[in-house]
Formats: sequence, structure tokens, C-alpha cells
Amino acid sequence: MNKKSIKYELATDISIGANTYAGFLAMPFLAPSVKLAATVANGYVTELDGVTKSAVVNTLTAGTVIQAAGCDWDATTDLTVGEQVLSVVDMKVNETVCRGTLYPTWIGASFSGRNGSIPSDFATFLLSTVANKAAAEMEDRIWVGGATPTFAGFLSNSATFNRAGLAAGQMNIAGGVNGQAITAISAANVIAGLGLVYAKANASCPNVLGKPDTQILVNQKTAGFYMQALGSVGTNQGVNLQSTNQGFAALQYLGVVINVCPGMPDDAIVLCQKSNLFFGTNLGADTNEVKLIPFYEYDGSDNVGISMKFATGVQIGIASDIVLGTTAAILPA
Repeated sequence: MNKKSIKYELATDISIGANTYAGFLAMPFLAPSVKLAATVANGYVTELDGVTKSAVVNTLTAGTVIQAAGCDWDATTDLTVGEQVLSVVDMKVNETVCRGTLYPTWIGASFSGRNGSIPSDFATFLLSTVANKAAAEMEDRIWVGGATPTFAGFLSNSATFNRAGLAAGQMNIAGGVNGQAITAISAANVIAGLGLVYAKANASCPNVLGKPDTQILVNQKTAGFYMQALGSVGTNQGVNLQSTNQGFAALQYLGVVINVCPGMPDDAIVLCQKSNLFFGTNLGADTNEVKLIPFYEYDGSDNVGISMKFATGVQIGIASDIVLGTTAAILPA
């Protein structure tokens, strides 16, 4: 059997017992736990898989490259190769679930006891439930990081979006990201805030505005404020003269797509390219694993343990091609 066939078989033919899920068997559950974070799942960042420790993101900036005609090479041509290092942080999920609280609902009328191996569909349900919860937490960490373990997200490393957290995040202003002060966002001023961020990009990195993957990233609250504002512009007639009696399947500002990242904090607007944001994981490497541990077989309890081990990290490419709009209280003094 060739390697492709083996991979397919292992990924789909899972027998549930006192088994350890690792390698390809881990992928159906580990992938949701990290890749179903909305920012990643919706493609708002560039993914780097198989990163066991760190990965180098190379950047190339050019000054003047067109020279006067002549016979020799011009040694003064300004081409600068730089790099950003994306380092992944080891993480884990260790959860204990009591079968007694879930079996009656799961098995229903056909329930006849809890002896023996865990039914495969019930095991999948347990693993998927925990993976989805981990995905929601990962979405938050992508943007505001966390202290356990220490994880530097795009906008903070402490799970709190403040001046100190931003200074330690990947999009810190001291590192070259363009900061723009805006007022705390509401339906009354969200259009003005988006306008300030757009104007900052037009002044600081105008070429970004013409790129096909350029986007504005906000959270649901800011997107909601924007829809409210669109529904009340023009003496409350709204876009298309329908006031609030309409839905907005997609949002944009002056042709730049607005994407919603649930993990982003309030009062934050990021204008950037998808290709300038990176999310790295060790998925596809041998260092990730998922375990379903039947504690009930060994300690007299009715518990099942779910353990996941993986590593993730985020990084930006060219800081000067990113604009971050937030309040003056969060921007550097």
C-alpha cells in the first residue's frame, strides 16, 4: 500500500478503545482545535504548517532599481533582505469528562450500560466538543495572547488589550506598525474611525490599498456598529434608501473588504494584507497528538480524559505595511 493510501485509511478508519491518537490520527481533532479559529478558518492570515520550533518569514524591500544605461553592474542598487521569526509555543488541552453526565442523552432509549469500550461516535463527539472549545480560545489568543503559556498575539501578549499588552504584541508600534488614534468606537463615529485608518494607510503605505488581498479587520461589535451606521446615513434613509430594513452580506470601506475576527478586542481596526499576517502550527509534524484516555477502566471513576498537545504562533511580515487604529490611551504616549 502506498503512503497516500495509508494516510487516507488512518485518517478515516478509527477504532475506539484505550487508544492513543497521534500523527495522522490526531489531525481530524487537532486541526479543528487550532484551525477553526475564525481568523484562520476564514483565510484572513497566511498559514504555515509543520513548524516544530520557529520559521523565518523573509521580506524583500527595494529602493531605486532603475539606473542609467551603462556597461557595468550598479553596486548601489538598494535591495534589502530582512526577516521576521515566527516561533511556536507549546500548548495542551487536558480535560476530564464524566460519561454519566452525557451518556443518557447520547445513547437514549438504547442505553444498556457503560461497560467496555467507548462507542466510536460518542468518542468523536467528545473530541469534537473539546476541539471546538479550544478553537474559540485559540481565536482569542491569536489576537490578544495569553499568560499561560506566554503567547504573543497580534495585539497583546497578556489577554488584555492595553498599552503594555500592545507593546509586547506582534503589531507593536515601536516595531514599525503605523498607529492611528481613533475615538472609542460607536455607531455614531465608526465611519469616521474607518476613514482615519484609511487616510493613514493612504499617507503611510498607499501601495497596500491597491493589493487584492488588502483587508480591514474588526471584531463583531465594530462590524455591528458599522452596519447600524450604514442603515442610518442620509437622514436615516440608509444605504439603498432602505434604512435598517436590510442585511449586509459583505462589508467594505472604499473598496477595501472588511473581515470580522471574533478574537479582536474592542476599539481596534487593522488595515493590512492577508499575505502580511502569519499563523504557524506544528500540524503535520510528529510533535502533535490527541489522546482519549478511559480513566474509568483504571481508577473506578466514570471519567474519560481528553488530551491534546500542539504548538502555534503568529507573526507579521513588513510592519510598515500595517495600520492599527485604536484609542490614544492604548497607543504609545
